[in-house]
Amino acid sequence: MNREPATRRGAARARTLLILLSLLALPISSLSGANVKVDGFGLFGNAELRGALRLLEIQKGELDAQKIDDAAFLLLTRLTQNGYLDAKVAATYETTDGTENTASWTTPFEPQIPEGVVATQLQFNIEEGILYYYDTIEINGLVSIDVDEAKNYVIPDTALFSRKKDRAYSPNILSNHQKQLTAALVARGHTDAEVNAEAVDIDRSTGAVDVTFDVNEGPIYQITQAEVQYLKDEQVVETKEVPEGATYTRTWVEDQTRKIRNEAYSNGFPDTKVNSRIVKATPEGDTVSVHIRFEVRRGPKITLSGIEHKGATDTHHELLDRKTDLTPGTPLDITETEAARRRLSRLGIFERIDLSYQDNGPGERKAVFEYEQGERTRVQLLLGYGSYEQFRAGLLAQRENVLGRAHTLSFQAIQSVKSTSGNLDYTVPELLGESIDGTFEINFLNRQELFFDRAERGVSVGLFSRLSKLQTDIGLDYAFDRKEARDEKFDADPDFRDFKAANIGSLSLRATRSHIDDILYPKSGYELSGVIRYADESLGGESNFLKTELSGSSHRKIGDRWIFHFGAKAARITYPEVVEGLTELPVYNEFYLVGGENSVRGYRRGEAVPLAEDGSPTRVEAYALMNLELEYPIFDRLNVVLFADAARIWEKADTTDVYDDLTSVGLGFRYNTIVGPVRLEYGHNIDPRPDDPRGTVHLSIGFPF
Repeated sequence: MNREPATRRGAARARTLLILLSLLALPISSLSGANVKVDGFGLFGNAELRGALRLLEIQKGELDAQKIDDAAFLLLTRLTQNGYLDAKVAATYETTDGTENTASWTTPFEPQIPEGVVATQLQFNIEEGILYYYDTIEINGLVSIDVDEAKNYVIPDTALFSRKKDRAYSPNILSNHQKQLTAALVARGHTDAEVNAEAVDIDRSTGAVDVTFDVNEGPIYQITQAEVQYLKDEQVVETKEVPEGATYTRTWVEDQTRKIRNEAYSNGFPDTKVNSRIVKATPEGDTVSVHIRFEVRRGPKITLSGIEHKGATDTHHELLDRKTDLTPGTPLDITETEAARRRLSRLGIFERIDLSYQDNGPGERKAVFEYEQGERTRVQLLLGYGSYEQFRAGLLAQRENVLGRAHTLSFQAIQSVKSTSGNLDYTVPELLGESIDGTFEINFLNRQELFFDRAERGVSVGLFSRLSKLQTDIGLDYAFDRKEARDEKFDADPDFRDFKAANIGSLSLRATRSHIDDILYPKSGYELSGVIRYADESLGGESNFLKTELSGSSHRKIGDRWIFHFGAKAARITYPEVVEGLTELPVYNEFYLVGGENSVRGYRRGEAVPLAEDGSPTRVEAYALMNLELEYPIFDRLNVVLFADAARIWEKADTTDVYDDLTSVGLGFRYNTIVGPVRLEYGHNIDPRPDDPRGTVHLSIGFPF
């Protein structure tokens, strides 16, 4: 069992992808059987508009005249706001007496359904008309921002080919772009900045729109004097100076306000109000010198008199008290009580937690946490696809807050073309102190690999924790597994005959440090992980070995569009001296699974291994893998990827001068979805061996490393 108890990142990531994939079809199909339909705007466009209609709850109650007109108005608004200024929404509806009627709406909108009409069936047909789009953009008068950068506020320059749809124009879109560019200037200290669309030339026959923006940046506002005044009964009781020299922006003012307020909160003044005002603004050439004052009214000092939990009827209050970690009788710090609410939320067993305060006498208040309990039992269908396993489907069932102590019990079963797997997991938060959680797991797997079949049965117990200061997840687990490998080649080969199956008792130490910006679509940051697994007969098994796996990835933007991805992994397994009565590890546990969409992509999973003269695999005790990628957007959601993969594999870990090098290069396309990138890739082998493929095509979901 190679699951990572330290937040179980790998398993959680795969599970999330499967769950989200099963939800992908919901927006398309959720209204398919309803009595309101939308047609004429393409498959995904129709689904998007149907989703918009759900905001009106149009499926609830009768379809009266008001609802039909409101729905048409919403559809027309969505279309015109997305560049279809001449759009027409037509409707066919059937009334309660069986009569079929029609109506249509255009801009400017006018209600069309007679009062008193009640429909039983309603179908909207979209006539989108011409798409109006930005053709050329000019920006005059800009100094502090590069013109090309400023144009990105109008047309984001994120793809090689910009479709008309990505450059849609409407008066509402134009107004938003003016506000965005103005906000960018204000954020740089140009408080008086103005952006006006001086010329808008619209070609009604093609939809092309030429826009000229005139920018008046105005002077830069600079802080030359800043002070904090504490008031009581409108009298100044204390004054503090704030460091000067900063550029005056809304962000600067908000940061200073938050610091002043939090300082007062920490001293027991929960009613603190902070106002800021410019005392004096003096123009001095291209700048304006600003004298700003923060006025603080702290109100009475308050003591935390107690803590109350409401609505958590199936949860032990001792657990809740321990998570809040608040001490009655101390000054009420509402930043601490809010932090306690966040800690309670991280238990993951409540739909919502509200925090309020109740007066408990002069100068005293009680913190009241009110809970809305979430759904305790969840059942979810799982769907997925991989180039080797092909289609897979399964079931995930989860029970939360077991025994009222925030324990979680989950069961997962997945069937694919190549495998059957199942997992039962019981998680206990704060098993040893606040930061150490425990887990108990049972799993099984039957899987058809490329050269053999394998079977696993096992149990494990573990501890895992988050080291916040190091931003690292660590875990330690004990596992007892039964592992088997079955194939006629192994039965005939004396090198494999004696270790087709083994009971394995092992300890594993795991660590993961992640600083990537997005788990599905990483563009910057890095991730490091490592696993050391030690098996010995003293741990209850029949095998002795030490297995080490290290991996890392790095992601970085190059320029405005290119993204560079780098991944590396190294693994090694070593055996002590052969001990009589002990068996070695089943063959597949020695890294026979190199290759595939997440490894060397010129090979299928399991092909990137040393081969004997008859084409059968030989043992692999060590390997090093490297993946390089350059990703470039060509459309809004479609990216092209150039990649190179290389692996060095050793049959014997202690014989480093005998190895095979396997290298592939390739081209791929990635379409971004809510479940991660759908990948179509071809890997071509640079120097294939006689039995190797020239290349391999992969279709899969998820980032490769």
